[in-house]
Amino acid sequence: MAKTTWKYTLREIIIVIIGISIAFSMNKCAENVKDSKLKNQYLTNLKSDIEADKIQLEKNIKAIDKKIAICEDIIPVLNSEKNQDMRLLNNIFEIVKYENFRPKSITYKTLINSGDLKLIEDFKLKTVIQQHYSDYEEMADAYIRHTSLIKDYLGNYLVNHADYDQIQYGKDPFLDEIKLKNIVRALLTTFDEKKNATKFNAESCDILIAEIDSALK
Repeated sequence: MAKTTWKYTLREIIIVIIGISIAFSMNKCAENVKDSKLKNQYLTNLKSDIEADKIQLEKNIKAIDKKIAICEDIIPVLNSEKNQDMRLLNNIFEIVKYENFRPKSITYKTLINSGDLKLIEDFKLKTVIQQHYSDYEEMADAYIRHTSLIKDYLGNYLVNHADYDQIQYGKDPFLDEIKLKNIVRALLTTFDEKKNATKFNAESCDILIAEIDSALK
């Protein structure tokens, strides 16, 4: 009788262990499916963000190219014997405008702040994502340097070294064209730096999109 009871008890224990193991496996499988869906949703949203960023970066490149051409037209004219017209004034005010770039980084920040970056097990993809957003920060430095030059130097010049009453007499309003020429030359350098950084990040967008597409297959 005792032997029968022992066998029965052992069988019950084994059944319970098997049941717990099955339940644990099913729960783990459900979690994996949930994590996989969440990861794919993150990657889909991230791809959408990067595609929007690329569109803005490409627009910035075109705008910067236009302003580089304007600077190259302005420099030979300033402090020369050539007669000035309103085009010079218009061109100066055109390069005062500057392009901003604010990346759509909500998905990336959520990945980082929530700790869900661990869902992306592909080391290469994870590295490319982190490097891409790090490159955005370096590009922001180039944008800040350019904007500072416009505000601190060109903006200051247009306020303190121009006599706009001269326009009504058909004359250009710039009082110190050598100073203005040097400012435009400096701006041309920062335009080049800004364009190169923007182009680099636009290409980085393509690389990251390709990596995401590969992961979503």
